[in-house]
Amino acid sequence: MRVIIAASLVGVALLGGYRAARADTFPSQKDIRAMALNMYHEARGEGRLGMLAVGWVVLNRMADRSYPDTVTGVVYQGCQFSWVCDRRSDRPRDGSAWNRALEVAAELLSRSVPDPTSGAMWYHASWLRHPSFGPDVARVAKIGRHIFYTRAERTPSWGPPHLLFASR
Repeated sequence: MRVIIAASLVGVALLGGYRAARADTFPSQKDIRAMALNMYHEARGEGRLGMLAVGWVVLNRMADRSYPDTVTGVVYQGCQFSWVCDRRSDRPRDGSAWNRALEVAAELLSRSVPDPTSGAMWYHASWLRHPSFGPDVARVAKIGRHIFYTRAERTPSWGPPHLLFASR
């Protein structure tokens, strides 16, 4: 059943208008899976809005020259998202949360969905008291258990600041 749902979502996403770094591209199955895995591992307990917020951070990075211009490139760039490098299985264990992540990823990558983060490029878990982002970022939103940041307006774009992410 999950395979049928996933295949249907990929089909729906491929028919939509993927608005990524290149307007003429469409989400691949690989991109939808990478986005869904990131949403699942970073925000599975946050519902649709939390998953969308995490997804928008990926899209906002794709639009920035300091980051790769593909979903998989951003998600798997170094250890930007801690689940990528935590040496645990990346296989989703919660079937219902995984299906929700696939649906939200396909929706985000296939049609226009408003950015609830106001252009955020970074985030951390709200329980983390002193993230080491430095002075070059400005807090823009708190969604669920995450706090989101963008570049401070007065800061030149010299690449990403030092990042510290928390997950699970």
